[in-house]
Amino acid sequence: MKGWVPASVAAVAFGLGCFWYVGSPWVTLYGLRTAIEKHDVEGIIGYVDFAALRQNLKAQVGAGRTAPTPRTDANGWSLPTRDTSRLAAIDEQIDTYITPETVRLVLARAGPPEDGRSFTGAVNPAGELVRDVALDRTGLGTFVVHARNSPGGVGFVFSAHGLSWRLSGIDVPASMTQSIGKRITAW
Repeated sequence: MKGWVPASVAAVAFGLGCFWYVGSPWVTLYGLRTAIEKHDVEGIIGYVDFAALRQNLKAQVGAGRTAPTPRTDANGWSLPTRDTSRLAAIDEQIDTYITPETVRLVLARAGPPEDGRSFTGAVNPAGELVRDVALDRTGLGTFVVHARNSPGGVGFVFSAHGLSWRLSGIDVPASMTQSIGKRITAW
């Protein structure tokens, strides 16, 4: 008779764990979309891990660059390559622009629509979100969101922060990072 209490508690805990694993990413995406549509700047900022996002972008830009070409002067002396200073300048720009203050500034300049409504009107039903995006789990604490109509495109990486999720990276296709890297090297 007393054995059903621990079994019930275990079943409820298991059910909550399953919901967190399957449902909480969708709840997060719906909350983020709602914040965007309602022009809730602080709500949007709450869904982003800016430090992780900056590190992710720096790593992708750095990995996409090609090896610098050794340079020599007229006498055959080796000259330092400018590649590392260019990369440092890009890292500094990422540090400067990927911040909550930048999000606040950009969205404040955009301002709410003149009729006082959200960007796209009323918040759309959750079913439309499921129809528009594909969610891929890459681990227990990470998932990637892609647009359903562009497989292989840019993906938004969310990582677990406690029981919630935050945008912590952007998966840029290799062709784009290589293109950026070549521009850095040629710059």
